Amino acid sequence: MPKFLIMGPVTMDTIVRNETVYHSIGGAVYYQAAVLSGLGVDTTAVITVSNDDESILDVFPNDISIVPIFVDKTMKFENIYPNHDPNHRIQRAEIESNPIKPEDISNLDLKNFDAFILSSLSPFDIPIETVKFLSQFQIPMYVGVQGYLRHIKNHKVILKPWNDFQKFLKFFDGIFLDEMEARVILGTHVHKLEGVAKTLASFGPKEVIITRGDRGAIIYSEKTDSIYQIHAFPSKQRIDPTGLGDTYMAAYVSRRMEKIDPETCGIFASVVATIKLEGEGVFMGNRKLIEDRLMKTDFLMDKKSS
Repeated sequence: MPKFLIMGPVTMDTIVRNETVYHSIGGAVYYQAAVLSGLGVDTTAVITVSNDDESILDVFPNDISIVPIFVDKTMKFENIYPNHDPNHRIQRAEIESNPIKPEDISNLDLKNFDAFILSSLSPFDIPIETVKFLSQFQIPMYVGVQGYLRHIKNHKVILKPWNDFQKFLKFFDGIFLDEMEARVILGTHVHKLEGVAKTLASFGPKEVIITRGDRGAIIYSEKTDSIYQIHAFPSKQRIDPTGLGDTYMAAYVSRRMEKIDPETCGIFASVVATIKLEGEGVFMGNRKLIEDRLMKTDFLMDKKSS
């Protein structure tokens, strides 16, 4: 069984959708932990959370080993979906400077992990010093770049280019970002996502994965110099799009550690994201549910083409 280390802040979220407001736990590590637990992956989660919100730790799956780093304030996000388009989201946030430093994780037996997943939600969460520290263990390292692009203006989250991305990207085996982030990250006016993916890969990552909501994803593999177009799987209903990218990332990396090719990993992750979209909160399935959905979808596609 692979052994994963995931890290980043946990958040207190407010979700506004279809004129309904509800509160939940959030943060990429929270959504990823649910996926990895469902897939039976041995997972340790390093999270930042305030002492006042320590009860959040009880919401994580029981089989996830939690390493809390207590800080003054827990990060807060408000995710507003103004219409039925899951790709359209307005974010507001209260972002704190709560970096995970090398000394916070130096007591962990890092050499025994099979993969590191870094999930920064702000430019401060996982600094370059921590990335460099982790790189010395020569373990595959994956990152969701969303946090490095996020800045606050009047409590509203806006995206800005990642000015020092070159310093970071050389350490990562794979990077994940969504379509909007891909159009912002380089500070250029590149319109073709394939070009963005190849440019980012030229700075170090072996794979660049750009998710596109209900339009699927594209994956660039530096090894094969190929672009893979991954279709989104049709959903039975659209309930909760929050955390879809985080869900996709965890599912993809879990399969990648099984030495599966990028395209197959992308298809697998797409199904997991669809199942998560159909329910409220985190992914609540398991490998059998995913495989059954894959088989059913393949059967329907074969029947349609015959």
